[in-house]
Amino acid sequence: MDIQASFEPQTLKAYSKNEPYLVLSLKSSDGSAYYWCECDVSVKPPLSLAHDKELNTGRTKVGIVKPNGAISKRIRLFTMPNNFPDDYNVSITAYVYGEDGAIAERADRSVSVPCIE
Repeated sequence: MDIQASFEPQTLKAYSKNEPYLVLSLKSSDGSAYYWCECDVSVKPPLSLAHDKELNTGRTKVGIVKPNGAISKRIRLFTMPNNFPDDYNVSITAYVYGEDGAIAERADRSVSVPCIE
């Protein structure tokens, strides 16, 4: 399973509220099996998974990946106005379950989004 992560927009604006999307993309190279995918997402302040409070960790269901198929999921992130110019990291742990319900693969990814003035 190929797991990619990106941001929309690709940069954040410093000293203001931002609401970027984290885009998770999963692609299967297995031509015969279906997989169920979910991801844990972890952020550190000033990023948050909630618009009105600090929420650092969450789990999202991505969905079912068909044989040789792909799926993507957009997750809204939020910042408070106390964000300074820096690179902010997001940690992703993807769990891929096979047809029998057991974990077929686990992958950890870390991506960062730059915050500029």
